[in-house]
Amino acid sequence: MKIGLRVGFSKPEKTGGHSFEPALRFASRLGLNGVELCLDPKSPWGDDFGAWSEDLTVEDRRRIGELCRSYGVELASLSSDWAWGYSRYCPRLKHWSRGLEILKEDVKLTADLGGKVLLIHFGVSRAENWDEAKNILLSLVDAAEDYGVKLGLEGGIWARLGLGGLRELCRMVDEIASKHLGVYEHCYWPRGTMRPHEEIELVGHRIVALHSGRIDLKNVDYEAMFKALKKYYDWYWTFEIDDWSEVEESLSLLRELMKKYW
Repeated sequence: MKIGLRVGFSKPEKTGGHSFEPALRFASRLGLNGVELCLDPKSPWGDDFGAWSEDLTVEDRRRIGELCRSYGVELASLSSDWAWGYSRYCPRLKHWSRGLEILKEDVKLTADLGGKVLLIHFGVSRAENWDEAKNILLSLVDAAEDYGVKLGLEGGIWARLGLGGLRELCRMVDEIASKHLGVYEHCYWPRGTMRPHEEIELVGHRIVALHSGRIDLKNVDYEAMFKALKKYYDWYWTFEIDDWSEVEESLSLLRELMKKYW
């Protein structure tokens, strides 16, 4: 299994540098296989380093590919995290016509950058009913199929739609029945109600990608987690740790766990 880190654009370390380079340099130094690019717009307060699909030109996309190759780091997946902000202004799925346009641009960007999976969600927006959510997802799946990208819905965020939790997400994935739609597994244990290995067994072959916070030896049974993963999944273990100073400790622990259980 490969190991990655969710990252974003940030201030270049030198004049003329690219805003993706700090993350790629960090990932390369740690020996990570890849990264997940978090898509979030430029801040209106002067931060000029947001990654936004509609702003990235053909030349920008080519340059990003070059940088990934030069650092030996794969751009494995992308995450449409701008949806958190969008959903606060558009709290109902019926307000998501513009959001769908942006998500489809994110799908295209994922394909252009060589990514395999796009994490999608609807932030804190609520759905009126099951069919409303299903129709939106069907529209997105059409775009994903056109570009050869897999869409991953994270169960904990899906629950905010008001249509149920992880079991209901699995039901939605089964109803749509496309190889381009699945579950992006991120267990919230011990904040959540199910342990990681239990969630993985529930999701099964629907899993398209895996997020992890810091390694938690006290609360997580990693032997059971890896045993479950072996049945269904062998791609990226992607850390979602915003403070880079905390990444190395969890990375070291994960590598030891993988030696023992993988």
